Amino acid sequence: MPDTQRYEAQVDIRTASGEKVTVQADGVGPAGVTGDQLLSGVEAAARDQYPGATIEASRVRTANR
Repeated sequence: MPDTQRYEAQVDIRTASGEKVTVQADGVGPAGVTGDQLLSGVEAAARDQYPGATIEASRVRTANR
C-alpha cells in the first residue's frame, strides 16, 4: 500500500456578502485518511480563505495519480 494518496475536493460556500463560490483543491496527502478528516480540512481552509462564509456543500474523493 502506498504511503500517499492523491485527493480532489470541492467546497461550495456562501460568502458573508451573499456570493456563492466554489473552492476547488487537489493535492497529495497521507494514504488512509477518512473522508470526514479530509472534509474537515478543506472546509476549514475555505472558511479561512473567505472569513464569515458558510459551507453549503462539500465533497472529496481519492484520485488516480
